[in-house]
Amino acid sequence: MTSRTGLSIPRVVARDELWAERYRALADRVRAGARQAAPVLAGFSACVDHVYRMDPDRISALAARTTAAGPAGEVAAEVVGRIRHGHGGEIAMPWPGGSDWVGTLLGAPDRVQLGGTGPQAAWALAVLGAPGVVPLADRSAEQLAVLHPDVTLCTAEGIAPAGRLTGADAPTAHPGRAKQPHGILEFAAGTPAPGLPDGLPRSSRIILRFMDDGIERDEWFAARSGELARTAAAGLLSGMNGLPEDGTGPADRAWLTEVVHAWRDGGLPLLHLELAEFASVRALRAGCDEYAPLADSVGMSLSELAALAGPSARTSPVTAAAHFATAYRLDRVCVHADGWVLAVHRGDPTEQRTALMTGSLLAAARAARGAPAADLEPPPAADYTEDRPADGPLGEGLRTDCVPAPHLSHPAATIGLGDTFVGGLLLARSLHSGCAPTRIRKDPDDHA
Repeated sequence: MTSRTGLSIPRVVARDELWAERYRALADRVRAGARQAAPVLAGFSACVDHVYRMDPDRISALAARTTAAGPAGEVAAEVVGRIRHGHGGEIAMPWPGGSDWVGTLLGAPDRVQLGGTGPQAAWALAVLGAPGVVPLADRSAEQLAVLHPDVTLCTAEGIAPAGRLTGADAPTAHPGRAKQPHGILEFAAGTPAPGLPDGLPRSSRIILRFMDDGIERDEWFAARSGELARTAAAGLLSGMNGLPEDGTGPADRAWLTEVVHAWRDGGLPLLHLELAEFASVRALRAGCDEYAPLADSVGMSLSELAALAGPSARTSPVTAAAHFATAYRLDRVCVHADGWVLAVHRGDPTEQRTALMTGSLLAAARAARGAPAADLEPPPAADYTEDRPADGPLGEGLRTDCVPAPHLSHPAATIGLGDTFVGGLLLARSLHSGCAPTRIRKDPDDHA
């Protein structure tokens, strides 16, 4: 822009526009490089999600059952309480009839889709043409039907896209009981609800899980773990909340540790542990003690950080994340909230901010469109908060970097946004500077 005198007048760029421009530029780089990215190994859980949009009728149906005896009343009361306060998360309760009860009460699901952190991260990569390899022992027709056809699975001969396989292409007969679908209750801010003049205060989702699914013990994946690790950019360790809280299932735990050691021996550059909502805080802490020492990087939601560190973590997340990183000798701890994402880390600030933005970019695309999408254009309605933790050094080799995420107050979907963020976070490892990443701390032989 120029004035009548011919002098250039600087254009004032609004904060949201500035961040939108940064995300648009990043979207171009991600789209251009995704097909050349190194694979992400994404384990170790998988399920089928039945997704219900919680309209006023469904909320009322649940509210009418909050005083019922037994697990029905307990689940209904917990769900209604969370929805009214805008709290999402997971409700885990052993109840063989739970999924049938949900279907009878709420009717047919609005969507049937893929569940599990690893598979959803791989789904987000597959739509961009980036490779992701998923361990999958359960190759039932129901489970295979919800996988993206370009997600890679292991076979007796090698690897193949999921779309080319059938239930006959299974590493072992899937053990134990058939898995129940997870109920996903999505609710939107502003939805009318009794006693709330402005409607529900926040958009989120509640996951209903009525049995311990265990992990996907895919023996073909295990046999190829070392080979896969030699060319992979990163490995994702997730789904530990599906293991029994009482510490049983030692064979599953030993198998998982052996796979991680094979990754290390194969030279995997980065092992990222993504937490989840466990049945209890005690189980969450036990999961950290068992699996965080195996990892370089750990990710969690702000609510999970608060469960570990106490309510003060909501106002001082950097301090809590730094304590966690120090306690487990981690290179990075990532925390994602509604409007921002941060990393407490020992690495390069530019690389870490790019990784955080890549994860946020993929999550925003899913929030806007209801599913992982190749169109990474930041949503026009997104806002970019200034109310976020500050960047800077923390001492003892740590620093923090935080970026605003493109946030939608009325997203098309809320399920899987954290899992999609993780997919982008790990994709960034093989896109940064056009070269393979280097590991910062742990040696391949360090199994501690």
